[in-house]
Amino acid sequence: MRMLSRRRTRAPRIAALTVVRDESSMLPRWIRYYGDQLGVENLVVVDDGSTDGSTSNLPCRVIPHEGFPKGRFEQARMVLVSRLGSELLRDHDAVIFTDADEFLLADPDRYEGLRDFVARRPDLQVGAGMGLNVVHHLDHEAALVPEQPVLGQRRFAKFVSKICKPSLKRVDAPWVKASHGIKAPYVPDRDLLMVHFKFADFDLMRRTADLRHAVRVEAGLTEASAWAHSGESIAGEFRSFLNGGPEVTEFDAKLVDPAQLVREGDGIWQATGSRQMRVMVEGPLLRVPVRYHGMV
Repeated sequence: MRMLSRRRTRAPRIAALTVVRDESSMLPRWIRYYGDQLGVENLVVVDDGSTDGSTSNLPCRVIPHEGFPKGRFEQARMVLVSRLGSELLRDHDAVIFTDADEFLLADPDRYEGLRDFVARRPDLQVGAGMGLNVVHHLDHEAALVPEQPVLGQRRFAKFVSKICKPSLKRVDAPWVKASHGIKAPYVPDRDLLMVHFKFADFDLMRRTADLRHAVRVEAGLTEASAWAHSGESIAGEFRSFLNGGPEVTEFDAKLVDPAQLVREGDGIWQATGSRQMRVMVEGPLLRVPVRYHGMV
């Protein structure tokens, strides 16, 4: 039975922001989750030229965007979301920025949701979750049922320190380094999970990776970009991600030292660690804690 500490605190107003192009599979989940947590009136979707209809008739604010300059895609994207974050902080207590396949979860055994987490952590200026790349275990899990929560259908993940990103902020400090960094101190919080669904469905992963790879080529991003891998190249390595199961250890945030997950340099604090694809191949397979099943 979940025991929640209930205190009478003012519910903070929190905005959530994302930038998308042709995210018809994940954007509805993003809107549903963050809308339930924060209210759809507090969501902002920046549409970077979608052609699949996924940004039409949304229940939240949509900002059309004319595109980011080639060779400066990531820098320009961070300038835009940082400016929008500053605007949102004028009438919100905090703002969250994630990709459409990233979900920040407050521990349901301790909090009633993200607003409860922020309300009860008044001194927290920048929040980051423990990063889990949820993975489709092809030997034990079927294709995703779109109408049902991912967590529960998917029970396995890899802990990736690089995605312990500063996704939530109260302070007007710019995001940098593809939002893996921020110009303000932070330490990831054991009471938050950052669940990333890039690898949560094999077929969807192939399609999404190809879309983002095309954006990388068009925008002139380097081979160091997380979007450098095509769907085919990731598919060729996918089974190497499944180094265990079904009986593997459940992820336990208490075993992680958050202070070791961030480094500072030139006034920028950023998530550190091995590159994502290396961790996906070499890192231990873990179980997603059962208490998070059904949340998103």
